[in-house]
Amino acid sequence: MKKYTKKLIALLCGVTMTVSLLTGCGQDGNSSETSQTDNQTQEAPEVDNESNIPAESSSSSDVVLEVETGLTGERLDGLQALMNQFTEESGIGIELISPGDDYENVMKTRMASGDLPDLWETHGWSTTRYAEYLTPLNDEPWLSKVKESIKKTVTDPEGNVYTAPLSIDPASICYNREIFEEAGVDATTIRTWADFEAACDKILATGKIPVYVGGKSVNNIANLFEVTAPGFLTNEDVSDNQGTALLDGSFDWEAKWGPIAEMLDNWQQKGYFNSDILTASDDAAIQALANGEGAIVISGNHTIIQALSYNPDARLGIMAIPSPNEGGKLYVSSGEGTCFGMWKDSEHPDECRKLLEFLTRDDISVQVATIDGKIPAMEGVANDDEYVTKEFNIMMDAFGDDLIFVNYFDRVYLPSGMWNDMGVSGNEIFMNPGQGIDKCVETIKTAYEEKISQ
Repeated sequence: MKKYTKKLIALLCGVTMTVSLLTGCGQDGNSSETSQTDNQTQEAPEVDNESNIPAESSSSSDVVLEVETGLTGERLDGLQALMNQFTEESGIGIELISPGDDYENVMKTRMASGDLPDLWETHGWSTTRYAEYLTPLNDEPWLSKVKESIKKTVTDPEGNVYTAPLSIDPASICYNREIFEEAGVDATTIRTWADFEAACDKILATGKIPVYVGGKSVNNIANLFEVTAPGFLTNEDVSDNQGTALLDGSFDWEAKWGPIAEMLDNWQQKGYFNSDILTASDDAAIQALANGEGAIVISGNHTIIQALSYNPDARLGIMAIPSPNEGGKLYVSSGEGTCFGMWKDSEHPDECRKLLEFLTRDDISVQVATIDGKIPAMEGVANDDEYVTKEFNIMMDAFGDDLIFVNYFDRVYLPSGMWNDMGVSGNEIFMNPGQGIDKCVETIKTAYEEKISQ
């Protein structure tokens, strides 16, 4: 990787996360559950054009592993192709299931019922939400290849690793370069949120939507807080750092969270967001970015991969997250990317381990990271020639030492399960422009106080 990619890894090494979360900053795709059953060819699965569900096929083994993922669309197709390759090599069948936007709810239901898949994507929760259901993987031979930065993220306080990390998930801001050029905006000059607002004003003047949010999924509303909160509250250059207060329960929500909610409310009133923010789908936002209707999508860098599937000729870039303060550090959030853990009660533990060994192979893990628009998690594995990584490196080159890397805010500083609460509280702003700030703060404060005492 380039020198700044190495810098990302080095800086992340110093941060141990106390809480883990998806990514996901939000799962993409539809909300219906899709099951993809493996076949014995390395080609992409045959698809029924109407249902978009691959035709079923069988393996030569009596064992079929159930694997659950949050990926959808072309990313799901890419993962399915790799599962097909595994079946061809091992004879072990794979039933790949994707609930899409319902992933977290489906997994919570399955945990409550004690009926879990053989392996599943831990999406940031490997050391907290899922640890009691997973098999420790401390003795697996591939663990020695995992980059120390992400190994720290997926290791619990007792030193147990419960997931095979295949990628590191850096998230910043994705933008349409053509819209920026039309508006006379240079992304490398956006250093503060004031600069960001000035850029949005120029974009708005061209008739384009500055920030497109698929708010039908609260994941994307939550992303707005996920991106903005660190610069106000917890980054290393914040003079009145609130990290300790957030962790010990003494955080003053009205005084400290209020300004973040107020900034988003101002953006709403200025017309920076799409008018249908509460009903637009995640896919609508991605298509708007791809087709030159929306200038910015605040989400994971995988958004670019999805957008390019709609418009391969789109010119898309990655911005650093601005600071609230003049002279403050810009930043990139990062954490556990595509990672798979193994159910402790699986009836097929040996076959599960074989799949994890396959996924952590250099030639396979780099494909998983690339499919999902992320950075490989294994030492000696790089995808610097891929679109997203190239754009990420361009962004890092532009900011150099003015750029810092932080772990996902909610994973570190909020009680488990508050991602959805961030989204729900944000809805108050968009349902009541100019009048929803207090209700937003009250909603997230109430959720925080309930969960931190549990």
